[in-house]
Amino acid sequence: MSAKLPVVYLPGVDGTGALLFRQEGLRAAFDVRCVSYPQDDRHTYADLAALALEALRATGPATVLAESFGGGVALLAALARPDLVSRLVLVNTFAHYPRRLFIDIAGAVGPWLPWRTSPRATRRARGYFFFGPLVSRAVGNDWWDRTDAVPMRVYGHRFALLRDLDLRARLAEVRAPAVVFAAPNDWVVPAVAGRALAKRLPRAKLLRSPRTGHAALVDPRVDVSAWLTDDSLWS
Repeated sequence: MSAKLPVVYLPGVDGTGALLFRQEGLRAAFDVRCVSYPQDDRHTYADLAALALEALRATGPATVLAESFGGGVALLAALARPDLVSRLVLVNTFAHYPRRLFIDIAGAVGPWLPWRTSPRATRRARGYFFFGPLVSRAVGNDWWDRTDAVPMRVYGHRFALLRDLDLRARLAEVRAPAVVFAAPNDWVVPAVAGRALAKRLPRAKLLRSPRTGHAALVDPRVDVSAWLTDDSLWS
């Protein structure tokens, strides 16, 4: 039996690497390696890209799957070591966050957030922005449970990193073929960011359906394994 092809997963702003629990087909068909970010307020995007490259050196050339905040990590890794990134799957992400007023405020407030975790009482309100209508409350609670230990201060630090990220001028240098998924009704990362990313990447194809929420990888209609085995997306 042939060895499974490697996939390196770069998580969103939670940084846990624990949110592929609904992608059973991906885990069955591929050798999935999940990168976790340090839960502190000192790391940079360059530090996180170094963690991604460490995982890629361990696997050899691999597909990189990244969502939201992790898209910048994936792009920096692809720019630094194109020989290690064979394909990119970029989910509800960006090279430059378009809602500047929102992210400027979030980045300024971030360093003042406390070192405690987010209140459980806010889960329903947060879920309204993150999940589409087909994600059950039980799955949503599982999602929050897996990220429950991340302090609000760490989120705030990553908002500041996100505020300062702008890789648009370098996207033409990314040579790996890419699939960019941009949910039309994502309330966290506007679809315009994904469309701009796909337009600037030289070898990208844009997917706009199914109409998920921001947390697309827990939507039952999203099957990353199917994307990776669909030759028409990579030709």
